[in-house]
Amino acid sequence: MMGYSIRVLWPPYENPSVKHPTAAACLASFLFTAGWIATACPSAIAEPTTSATDEHLRFFESRIRPLLIRRCYECHSGEDREGGLRLDTANSLTAGGDSGPAAIAGDPDASLLVAAIRYDGLEMPPDEPLSATEKGDIERWIRDGAAWPIQTEAGHGETDLDDAPWWAAEPITRPVVPAPVPGVDSPTAIDRFIDAQLDAQGLHRAPHTDRRSLIRRLSYDLLGVPPSPDAIRQFVQDRRPNAYARLVESMFADPAYGTRMGRLWLDLVRYAESDGYRADAYRPQAWRYRDFVVDAFNSKMPYDEFVQLQIAGDEIAPNDDRALAAAGFLRLGIFEYNQRDAEGQWEVIVDEMTDVTADVFLSTGLACAKCHDHKFDPIPRSDYFRFRSVFEPVLFVDRQQPPPPSREVQSLLDELRAVESDTLEKMGEAQVDRFPEEVQAAYRKPAANRNSYEHQLHYIVARQVVEEALQDGKIKSALGKERYERRAEILRQLDQRDANPYAPADLISVVDAEGEIRPTRLPGRSQGKQFSPGVPEIFGGQDLAPTPPIDAPSSTGRRSALARWITDAHNPITPRVMVNRLWQYHFGQGLATSPNDFGRLGQPPSHPELLDHLANRLVDSGWSIEAIQRELVTSATYQQSAIHPDAESALAIDASNRLHWHRTVRRLDAEQYRDTLLVAMDNLIDQMNGPGPSGTQGRRSIYIRRYRNRTDEMLGALDAPPGIVGTAKRDVTTTAPQSLMMLNNARILHTAAQFASRVRKDVQTPQSGSSDGVIADDFAEQFIDRAHQILTGSPADPVTIELLGPLVTSGETGQVDACHVLLNSNAFLFVE
Repeated sequence: MMGYSIRVLWPPYENPSVKHPTAAACLASFLFTAGWIATACPSAIAEPTTSATDEHLRFFESRIRPLLIRRCYECHSGEDREGGLRLDTANSLTAGGDSGPAAIAGDPDASLLVAAIRYDGLEMPPDEPLSATEKGDIERWIRDGAAWPIQTEAGHGETDLDDAPWWAAEPITRPVVPAPVPGVDSPTAIDRFIDAQLDAQGLHRAPHTDRRSLIRRLSYDLLGVPPSPDAIRQFVQDRRPNAYARLVESMFADPAYGTRMGRLWLDLVRYAESDGYRADAYRPQAWRYRDFVVDAFNSKMPYDEFVQLQIAGDEIAPNDDRALAAAGFLRLGIFEYNQRDAEGQWEVIVDEMTDVTADVFLSTGLACAKCHDHKFDPIPRSDYFRFRSVFEPVLFVDRQQPPPPSREVQSLLDELRAVESDTLEKMGEAQVDRFPEEVQAAYRKPAANRNSYEHQLHYIVARQVVEEALQDGKIKSALGKERYERRAEILRQLDQRDANPYAPADLISVVDAEGEIRPTRLPGRSQGKQFSPGVPEIFGGQDLAPTPPIDAPSSTGRRSALARWITDAHNPITPRVMVNRLWQYHFGQGLATSPNDFGRLGQPPSHPELLDHLANRLVDSGWSIEAIQRELVTSATYQQSAIHPDAESALAIDASNRLHWHRTVRRLDAEQYRDTLLVAMDNLIDQMNGPGPSGTQGRRSIYIRRYRNRTDEMLGALDAPPGIVGTAKRDVTTTAPQSLMMLNNARILHTAAQFASRVRKDVQTPQSGSSDGVIADDFAEQFIDRAHQILTGSPADPVTIELLGPLVTSGETGQVDACHVLLNSNAFLFVE
């Protein structure tokens, strides 16, 4: 590399207030190790009591709180206060109920709570006594001082959050667009809202950026790849007044628009193409959901329809493959096919459906109300289970539709059954015998007699029977060599005719299970309070009134009812959430900077009136995502420069750029980086849709297989999420392994070589035997300029040409090195 210094991954304007991110990470690590940062959910973060030791607090969190949640909260939490007693807060425990204080710290024998669990006068819990161990834990906890991590000011009780307004649930207003700031060009409503707040702080926007930077910015935002040098030249030379508007429309019409926007949505919904957990098996049908998303953006599908199909496509259009693929949204979670705890796994699956639906469409931390009333937002525990009951009857379906069998196919199927005899059936029964007896009973019950829960357990068991009983080695051993080989030949012939009965399903989706629906109750409860479908109280708390859909009369209609409520034009949260996500994407941070948490633990919007203006525009446009994006990218705020003439003064007022006084410089994300490397090599394969290839072929990154536990090395290093949970905003890290990968990785070195070869073909090759060096020098300048324009969109400056010229003139190896240097440059890695 000739000893050149390469400045890598150090973006300007990347939160200048954070000077030492590594030190901050170390401090966070220390706090976590010391036990001061909770991991379960944000509501667990609180200041411990000063009198309790860490040991006592750990005992409470590990032994006492779970016990209270499991055995007491159904009757003694939130609004459920039998006997006037709550057991979900520190103050309510000591205040007690109708009979007096429940616990007297240090004296278990005098505590009514201990008397109740001993069945001494009172009998609690009434359904079944606590075990001796559980009773001992309660007594020990009170004897040691009844430590509780959350403590409020003595005598005042806990804050009643229900009385405080929650901005996200307030009706959307129709704010008046501010008048233009005198002397400031504010061509759009967005600019007027932005300029009004800037002016109030004595600030103003940066000037308009140059055309080369603007087309590169827009191309990466809407297409995910850089514009070609020819496209840049044409835009720079186009002096028509509507040149930029024409450019925007051309990009909306490009099929790459759907792939770029689709990738952003897939982050949000935890898309991956494998099961996760340890086995991490490949899901050969997952791509159908991905293609639905890409096609939805390219076909300009309205956002309300987009939402409804993902929540209830099987109820809305049960005979439409596109709708069934959309409902695959509910199939994107982690699944462990070999899990013997079928009941526990299904509970996790339904909880995950509940959590991710609330996160994605409502930006509401409903999951923090699973175990207790939300400690910060006005979300009682009952809200969680009313929302969860929408998904109570959901059943996974794996659809396989081979063509009607011909006489030849039917003959092969008959022979297959004869060869297999009852061997596979016996192997399957042996698998079933490994489950708990109650699960076996549910599996073996006739389908017509099952309730919804028994259908769900049957699916879990059947998946394991198929996955394990059909393992090749086990079948070979069970059938013997001769029968095994004949079976393999029959399956080969059936494969050729697309009639293999053991081929993977061609589409995975959901339906509502038939039979009586299991009541939704608190975890571990088989009796007691039932929860019916409803929406969170903060959004009205109304019951959902599902009716069986006309086109799917066997379904309950619960999810269709939820989808209609979410996309109702009067629902204030849904349009706010989506336009905030779009703003975050185009400007680097949302108007509300916590995109998946619009509650009190998140940040309120910096421009609430602008957020409501855009939310109204989304609904008024017929829920057109493209219409909102068009307003965003055509605003002067979007088109401003990253360089501000008075940056020092502005930084002193708004260091985090919440007021948008300049364009935030952003690093290429993982897919933009990888796809741009393919563009540089002229090897990008623009094939749309279909199953993803294995390995690292030349298709766009959205189409390569995404395993949860085996993330592509390049994508993983640049912060691509693995799909374990939904990602509303990617981390942007700066690490040594990133730089080392860019310098030393074999794929990058190969890219540099292919890139150099492409550039050589694009420019005039120097004549051999030249003695005066003039032709060689011209070639070096052309080579460097061409490579620089491909990667950065701008001509190479004289300093770059001077530095890299000796490499290029030294021969092909030096030309590869020059390209490698440019692939590590800030001008390539960052977009202004």
